[in-house]
Amino acid sequence: MGRKRILIITSSIDETASYIVSRYSNVADFFRVDVDNFGKYRFHVDNKGWSISNDYSIVASTDVYSIYYRKPMLPDLSSYNSQYHLMIQRDIISVINGIVDAFPGKVLTKPSILRKTENKVYQLIYAGKNGWNIPQSYIGNNNNDCSKYEEGVSIIKPLTTGKTHGRNGWELYQTNMFRGIDEDISLTPVYLQNYISKQFEVRITIVGGQVYPVRIDTQNQVDWRADYHNHRYTIITCPRDVLMRCYQMMEDFSLTFGAFDFIVTPEGQWIFLEVNPNGQWLWLEQSLGLDISKKIVEYLIC
Repeated sequence: MGRKRILIITSSIDETASYIVSRYSNVADFFRVDVDNFGKYRFHVDNKGWSISNDYSIVASTDVYSIYYRKPMLPDLSSYNSQYHLMIQRDIISVINGIVDAFPGKVLTKPSILRKTENKVYQLIYAGKNGWNIPQSYIGNNNNDCSKYEEGVSIIKPLTTGKTHGRNGWELYQTNMFRGIDEDISLTPVYLQNYISKQFEVRITIVGGQVYPVRIDTQNQVDWRADYHNHRYTIITCPRDVLMRCYQMMEDFSLTFGAFDFIVTPEGQWIFLEVNPNGQWLWLEQSLGLDISKKIVEYLIC
């Protein structure tokens, strides 16, 4: 029996996709679509299905066994009049996401599920309703509500990706201490939380039921993502109730993959921060010799 065909939807700078294709090409036949190079592919969708081809190969809805929806990026549209950029971007995403969402086989993970699960408002309401230990939080656009978070020690977090693009290129906004807001935020909602002192942080990666719990010790006391070079990683055991909550959330959100972030306080209390349904994991695999990639590929070909 031949290798099963896996369609990877991602971008040309996705090192994780390159790692998987290189390491597991002996067990699966990968067809990679880098959405930022959209023009190098020929997309065909009609009443019978779809196909995607480039100068080297072709893949169709009838021969794909599974899809790995990774990290697509939009192409450079600077050669087009700027008034058409948003329309072109929407059309590209419509083609890509429509193909993936309509696929009846295995997908890790459909964009329709990602879009709902990645929403911080959706996560916050879910966690509050289901009794998770979470920091006191506020999402909104009212300056008076924000002023309450100036009274204690608080943080401000990106509500979405935290990425912007301007004259100076890409800028990344990360979690920072909240110092107050002077400008009107009626059109720019913010995400605030009470700051909680931590003993360490935990990233729990779950793939198809397999758990990879990693303790992260870092010098940065606000956002460990801001300083990867001074981290120390240790595989740990999770409290059973925390793990059961993670499993329940994955079931409720229809997830097969989830990357959960927690703070553990000096008193040993586990505080839920967020789940990333399409989170990065390669650096942990390489740092600790984990087999996350193997579990992902096994799910996609089984």
